[in-house]
Amino acid sequence: MRRVIFFTGAGISAESGVPTFRTGSDAVWENHSINDVCNIDTFERNYALVHQFYNQRRTALAGVKPNPAHHAIAAIQQAHPDRVILMTSNVDDLHERAGSRNVRHIHGNLLEMVDLESREIFPLGYEAFDYASQPPKFKPNVVFFGEMAPVYQELFALMDNLSEEDLVVVVGSSESVIAFCAEAYMGSQGAARILYVDPCEKSVYDGRSLIPYERHFRTSATEAFAEGGHLMDRIKRWLD
Repeated sequence: MRRVIFFTGAGISAESGVPTFRTGSDAVWENHSINDVCNIDTFERNYALVHQFYNQRRTALAGVKPNPAHHAIAAIQQAHPDRVILMTSNVDDLHERAGSRNVRHIHGNLLEMVDLESREIFPLGYEAFDYASQPPKFKPNVVFFGEMAPVYQELFALMDNLSEEDLVVVVGSSESVIAFCAEAYMGSQGAARILYVDPCEKSVYDGRSLIPYERHFRTSATEAFAEGGHLMDRIKRWLD
């Protein structure tokens, strides 16, 4: 049975106005040190700063909306719920707000908090967390550097079980943290069809002897997922 597997990264959310963490003039890391706000080894020392940082990210999400690419992916998933898989490295909820279900968040969910003692996870929505009035044992449910990412095992198990029946669509990933295209190619031993959607002028794969994808759409996700465009036609033909 043919499937479509979507792997999405920061680029798709950037088109809704969510700053990326690594690239661009408005990148989050341009004004913050990774070691100060996203490292488990310094978390206790920078407890207040960490919560201030993620409170800003969380409350800002209330002011952004899913873009047409989010909605297009949701529509495909709704039409073929048993044949479409969606995994994202993003910690926002824009896929869910567009109508996607069973979204697997590889790096956690910004709208949740975890009690480090009980490991209980509870939702916050778009509210700031009042860390000052609580015991210092809470952490945003986001994977920090130095932490294990629980969903990685599921991610790489999926990669290793891709076949010629799978169309992989990688959207808005810089490929610098998780090289989705390369991992899908190696996991399927070159059998899966891979499409890469990212407007970057230069790809990390440019100039390599082995290019893992069939085609690189060097355009925005919104443009790539336009109804009647090559990408949408390709996905629909694959599932039909």
